[in-house]
Amino acid sequence: MKQIVSLILFLSIACSSSSDTMDATGSCSDGLKNGNETGVDCGGDCGSCQEEGVTIPGAGYNAPTSYSEYSLFWSDEFSGSGLDSGKWNYNLGTGCPSLCGWGNSELQTFTNSLDNLYFKDGNLIIEANHDGSKYASARINTDNKFEFQYGRVDIRAAMPSASGTWTALFMLNKDYTISNPGAHWPSGGEIDIMEYLGEDHHDIMGTGHYGTDFPNNHRYNSKHYSSQNGQSFNEAYYVYSIVWEEDKITWLVNDVAYHSITPQITGANGQPYPFNDAFYLIFALSVGGNLPNATPVATSFPDYLIIDYVRVYKKN
Repeated sequence: MKQIVSLILFLSIACSSSSDTMDATGSCSDGLKNGNETGVDCGGDCGSCQEEGVTIPGAGYNAPTSYSEYSLFWSDEFSGSGLDSGKWNYNLGTGCPSLCGWGNSELQTFTNSLDNLYFKDGNLIIEANHDGSKYASARINTDNKFEFQYGRVDIRAAMPSASGTWTALFMLNKDYTISNPGAHWPSGGEIDIMEYLGEDHHDIMGTGHYGTDFPNNHRYNSKHYSSQNGQSFNEAYYVYSIVWEEDKITWLVNDVAYHSITPQITGANGQPYPFNDAFYLIFALSVGGNLPNATPVATSFPDYLIIDYVRVYKKN
């Protein structure tokens, strides 16, 4: 304690005696030594300094809290101080030995560290970072804790910025496991509510994966959707949704429908429709992999996936 007090006094004296002046706007009064400041909150060319770390968006779409044909069934507003273990599990490691690289040649190790998953201002933050030797991030799921069939899902989120990042907000069949992935993928189905690549800040995808075995009959139907009103997906909140009914899934962004899948579509590809079973939720921020075209650069990290809430509604 005495050492901390002495340090504060030293920094205060250093600031007041420095020939440099504090930023007149007070924009760097954040208790940190930023940029080329000579001390905490003082000196240097500090006019454009910002606190390091995640920046919560100040703009974007917000979904209604109720729908006339639906009732709220399950949700997480991420308003606490830690991940609710009654709702969520962590996926850990590299996916090995059964799913090395998480099936996609991804570069990161998933952890349950506070360095990779934490909360800020009522948001869940998943941080992808690089420690000088490897990438780390987080992936969470509701397997065996919340599995459901049909309804409306709304996820309010803001995307990362770095090229080489790969965000996936998706769902897998209730019987799918990491230890034996081929038993229920793609035959059990995968519902990608939203996927985003950091190389293009104005594009997302909604996709359904299916097929009786892998790799021979793996099929998917995917559609891209562009950002709205000049607000990129990494600068503002968007709400990513599906309306999931028997024999039909509809994808929406900010309540605008842009994609759907039905048994007629999977049948046209010679495959059965697997999406009338129960599924669970997965949120992941990955680095690298088969889908991104851009190679991640370590100096672009840390980067952040910001999730304000997830809400699941059941039809009345």
